[in-house]
Amino acid sequence: MKFTALVEHIKKALFFAERALGKSSHLPILGTFLVHAEKNKVTISATNLEIGITTSISAKVDTEGKIAVPAHAFTAFANQLNDVKAIFETDKKSLKANTDSYHASFQGFDAEDFPLIPKVSDSQRVELESVYFAHALEQVITAASVSDLRPELVSACMFIDPDGDIKIASTDTFRLAEKTIPRSEIKLNITEPKTCLIPLRTAQEVMRVAKEKLEPIEIAIDANQVLFRWKETEMVSRLLEGEFPDYQAVIPKQFQSEATISYARFLEALKVTGIFSSRLNDVKIRIDPTAKAVILRAADSSVGENEARVPVEDVKGNDLEVVFNFKFLLDGTNAFDAKDKLYIGFSDADKPALIKPYGDASYFYILMPLRM
Repeated sequence: MKFTALVEHIKKALFFAERALGKSSHLPILGTFLVHAEKNKVTISATNLEIGITTSISAKVDTEGKIAVPAHAFTAFANQLNDVKAIFETDKKSLKANTDSYHASFQGFDAEDFPLIPKVSDSQRVELESVYFAHALEQVITAASVSDLRPELVSACMFIDPDGDIKIASTDTFRLAEKTIPRSEIKLNITEPKTCLIPLRTAQEVMRVAKEKLEPIEIAIDANQVLFRWKETEMVSRLLEGEFPDYQAVIPKQFQSEATISYARFLEALKVTGIFSSRLNDVKIRIDPTAKAVILRAADSSVGENEARVPVEDVKGNDLEVVFNFKFLLDGTNAFDAKDKLYIGFSDADKPALIKPYGDASYFYILMPLRM
């Protein structure tokens, strides 16, 4: 195998491929990239047996072939290069890399030992803008569980309605986030409703890749796998088994207290007040209709206490104070856009609260109070 490629193209391909690298002392092949040169392109693949990524770049291929190389060393080498182009050539069981400044040799692995990345049928698929999808995942997965006690919750659940919207939701039973992607933002080639549980790590890696892509993303789902595809990059992941909770019943519909507040001012007050939260990470949020303010309070005997008063733009209902986990509340608040005004609705001191962008029903974050 011998090919010549631009160093910047190599760096970009490795950035995408390394998202799927595995760590296993028993299977060292999972710590390698499969480099495959054919025709006028080079394909770089990586897998951890749950996620597989294949990304390609244009190259001048003199001799076709393939070899697996140590991923971390190969990436570290490429990222330090300032040369414009590099020539790669196999020599028995090694891959030589030559630039104007460097002449390196990487120990190779037999390409036939590299695990096969599954193929997913794309006969039924969804297409939308990558940045939009990345933002949707970012807003939702903050509420996903990280405990293996309920594997189906360590996920982003995607509901696709062929006649309507796409909904993505995550929950750890203490909080819930849902994002609706409207039909106007989607191209659908699906004939029946689909629901799938995307593993949390997959959702995180898709989000990172999608943020870097300017072109639309295509999503195809079969019984056990999901495919995310761009022009030059594909990611395949297994889907989780299990059933996502039917969460519609926990979405509060009626509220005792409601307030509309500046996102920036509320976030600042929450961060400052959180400094004084106790070991329980508790922070008290009060909607005071008389004072037309949202009041945040926290106290720790070993630190001190703080009270923040944030004026509201609109308020109605009763005077009500609810205690929340500060970190969970901050996670949810950080998921909103800076330009948003926030709507906050309290049902009761021991019932779920709802936070969403004012005037926008496409996203909401629900949080259970702490019981002190």
